[in-house]
Amino acid sequence: MIAHDLIDLSHPRRLHLLGVGGSGMKPFALLLQAEGHEVSGADRNRCDDLETIGIPVLAAEAGHNLPWGVEGVVHSAAVALDHPVLVDARARGIPVLKYARAMGIYARTKRTLAVAGTHGKTTTTAMLAHVLRRAGLDPSYLIGGHVPQLPVPGRGRSDLFAVEACEFDRSFLHLAPSAAIVTNLEADHLDYYRDLVEITAAFRAFATQVGELLVVHEGLRETIGRAGGVRARVKTFGPSPDADLRVLPAEGTRRGFFLDDRFVSMRMPGYHNALNAVAVIALAEAYGVDRDVAARALADFEGVGRRLLVVGRPRGIAVVDDYAHHPTEVAAGLRALRHAYAPRRLWVVFQPHQYSRLRRFLPEFAEALSAADRVVVPEVFAARDGQEDRESVCSDDLVSSVRRLGGDAVHIPDFPAVVDFVRTQARTGDVVVTMGAGDIGHVAGRLAQAL
Repeated sequence: MIAHDLIDLSHPRRLHLLGVGGSGMKPFALLLQAEGHEVSGADRNRCDDLETIGIPVLAAEAGHNLPWGVEGVVHSAAVALDHPVLVDARARGIPVLKYARAMGIYARTKRTLAVAGTHGKTTTTAMLAHVLRRAGLDPSYLIGGHVPQLPVPGRGRSDLFAVEACEFDRSFLHLAPSAAIVTNLEADHLDYYRDLVEITAAFRAFATQVGELLVVHEGLRETIGRAGGVRARVKTFGPSPDADLRVLPAEGTRRGFFLDDRFVSMRMPGYHNALNAVAVIALAEAYGVDRDVAARALADFEGVGRRLLVVGRPRGIAVVDDYAHHPTEVAAGLRALRHAYAPRRLWVVFQPHQYSRLRRFLPEFAEALSAADRVVVPEVFAARDGQEDRESVCSDDLVSSVRRLGGDAVHIPDFPAVVDFVRTQARTGDVVVTMGAGDIGHVAGRLAQAL
């Protein structure tokens, strides 16, 4: 009998995915189907797009039943371990795997190119898949977001596989990639990790599992690139002359960057995106992609949904949506918008994601948000928060902190009231960005319609 945490994915199986509508699970279902596996799923939300392509999805109470003939069950981290399907599968001796473990098994059948880092994984992985496609390499890939230029978020069959490598729950330690990018590293997911020291140790462990090439920001050369046990060749990118690939921001309002004195155009704003793009060039070159081909592909890359995505320009007001939910991401996004739209007035509607994250980074969030001209803060989006975290901080605390720094901030609890406030206060020429990893993703569209 197969062990409960193992299953051979090198040939077709009948697999059932719990939480199949999630940002990682949905593209994984598409990958498995493309590889010839028979896939079904269950989710509390409708998944009509999966149903349309032949992946049946059970909803609500029906999702508590294990379909007949299933040979393996994969579940997202959000699914409780005592879920009836998991209990039933274990009782029958059917392998039960968390998504990260199953992805690791799948990835070992490929030449895997992984993208790790505290920030920028989705965008960088999408850039990599786009560049490899433009170079004719026809990669498999898994992207945890909507990419307009990729036909689906998950695609299988090719031996070359581009994938995000997430540090939460040490998920990326299930991967043993041929090559990897580490975009950056700082404290985050402190509901899981104790501190930055523990996070750094996890990234070092990940680096030791990379086989051929490790591409890291020059600031991580010592902590990650030269960590004990790293056997891969290391390439660095960054702004200093000592970096293997030197990248400098463009001047003025031009979008793009200078790579070794050559200007590379980009549609996406922000120096952080320029750094991500150069990391992609470094990795793609190692797999035979000419630098000119990569540069042309990056020049027409349109970006990823909810990553500084312009939703509309009603009444001459630019409405932008972004996934930023860490102070560094918020600061980088606002800098990018200042650079792209100066000297226009900049609004930010920021929904804190997790009480625990807001509590730990309250001063840093206030500092980042104070760079905007007007700040609107709705209620905190709770995720994995305990009662102590929920009682320790609130949106009003963030508003007060921004005001102490001289910022113009207001707490408006619900989204309809937020939309109405911005509609009546914004004026032609303003830029309004919604930010956060919770359910604020729908607000930008509502704003664009209301304005």
